[in-house]
Amino acid sequence: MRTAAGLFLFTLAALSNPTSPAAAEAPVASVTGGSIRGLLDSSLPGGGVFKGIPFARPPVKDLRWREPQPVQPWKGVRDANRVSASCIQPALGNGRFLKPLAERYGTQYNHTPITISEDCLYLNVWAPQWPARNPAPVMVWIHGGSNTIGSGGENGYDGAALARKGVVVVTLNYRLGVLGFFAHPELTRESPHHASGNYGLLDQLAALQWVRQNIAQFGGDPKRVTVFGESAGSINAGLLLCSPLSVGLFQRVILESGPVLSLAHHPVAREKGELFGESVARSLGAPANLQKLRDSSPDSVVNAAREAATHAADPGFVLDGWCLREPPAKIFAEGRQLPVDLMIGNNGREMSVFRGPSSSGSANRGLAGDSVKETIRIFYAGSASVVTGLFVINNVLGRTESADSWINDVVCACPAMAMSLLNAGTGHPAYVYQFLRSIPGKGEKTLGSFHSLELPYVFGAFRKAAWNWLPFEPVDYALGESIMDYWTNFAKTGNPNGPKLPNWPAFDAGSQASMEFTRLGQVQARAKSRPAFCDLDVKGLRARLK
Repeated sequence: MRTAAGLFLFTLAALSNPTSPAAAEAPVASVTGGSIRGLLDSSLPGGGVFKGIPFARPPVKDLRWREPQPVQPWKGVRDANRVSASCIQPALGNGRFLKPLAERYGTQYNHTPITISEDCLYLNVWAPQWPARNPAPVMVWIHGGSNTIGSGGENGYDGAALARKGVVVVTLNYRLGVLGFFAHPELTRESPHHASGNYGLLDQLAALQWVRQNIAQFGGDPKRVTVFGESAGSINAGLLLCSPLSVGLFQRVILESGPVLSLAHHPVAREKGELFGESVARSLGAPANLQKLRDSSPDSVVNAAREAATHAADPGFVLDGWCLREPPAKIFAEGRQLPVDLMIGNNGREMSVFRGPSSSGSANRGLAGDSVKETIRIFYAGSASVVTGLFVINNVLGRTESADSWINDVVCACPAMAMSLLNAGTGHPAYVYQFLRSIPGKGEKTLGSFHSLELPYVFGAFRKAAWNWLPFEPVDYALGESIMDYWTNFAKTGNPNGPKLPNWPAFDAGSQASMEFTRLGQVQARAKSRPAFCDLDVKGLRARLK
């Protein structure tokens, strides 16, 4: 029999030892389908982490190319302590992008092989407090990767650093490539909505519906949800602003390096998407046989899509009449997009990573002057001569910063400005940024603020394997704290500003103000920071709709 003194010492030891069963009990939550057991993570003191939570039934066999279905209930407590498999994609995943990028910096990306499966519709949650107390704002991340690679479970998207700022963070998977974006007339006929094509977007909507129904169990406020994404994830989020299926699912959006109004990302008519789908089906020897299409292995479907793409462009998104009913440009121009608070921006040299080293040793090949002129002609039609006069385009070959600047403006900056101006018509603010920080490398040093470089700052992921190959400096860690403060403040109130932060003015037609995260890692507001020809982009958008 224990003495009173012995019981006292046992209790004291339990309270002081964080690894004791009493002090380190794994968090348990009740969600759609049943109970789940997460884990305690030293990177999120006082919080709870849940990984690999199913938000839809596995889209396999007869559920391939169908809208996501509700999860099947399970008995007992399901472990939610590791990320799920990634959706079907090339074996290297994002390593296809990061590995050669690291080599250009004279270092090495330590890639861990990924597990892929069609059974991939899972999400992850970081709760800042456990047990949950006061409702906290929610940030839902949609990863990028051209809608062909990537996963919400990548270590570079670990939500702990953001959650430490007082928000609940959710990351998710969605179907990719031909398994996520595939239209076919037989699929359209069997659909109760007479729609096919945008299954990856429907997965994202299903995850947001799960958040609305379950996030309170993790201390999240379902009425304060911010969707944020980068590259293709940003484009997806922008498309969700145009979908009638999004109503009530989120109140704010952060779009990083992927404005949906860019001419490069317009959905096509369903019939055009179906033509590509028929080409894929013919390659599989099943032009109108859905059962054979669904019985085909994922590899054979992916290979058939690759073969079809040699003859016709994969259209990606389609106007299916259900998820996406009208072109985003038309919806924004008429002010009918989802009324949300908006933060939007881009990096200074987005395209620098997509061109290989030149023979002269500069980091990227520039664009030939004739190519630039032709692209300006296509994008700006009657205003082409004005735009051409505003850019240095002669002898652009080798003058990569001029080319990158122009591409950024056409693909990102001007469409972002158009979205910001048009969003003002909904009565909600817009905040615009430019990320210009440049990391010097051991090898070539002219990549600048390349596409995706803001991500380790947004997630505080400098030491994660996805990014620890870059030679970050103390100024980068400080800049990351500021960026995370801005992002989470926006999620909390719709305004990124807060104590000890430089003021970030809202964007309007008069000031056209933006926040710059500078090349040297400083933070400063700027007025009239967009090129003059961006006004032509907004006018041209409206003109194209007449």
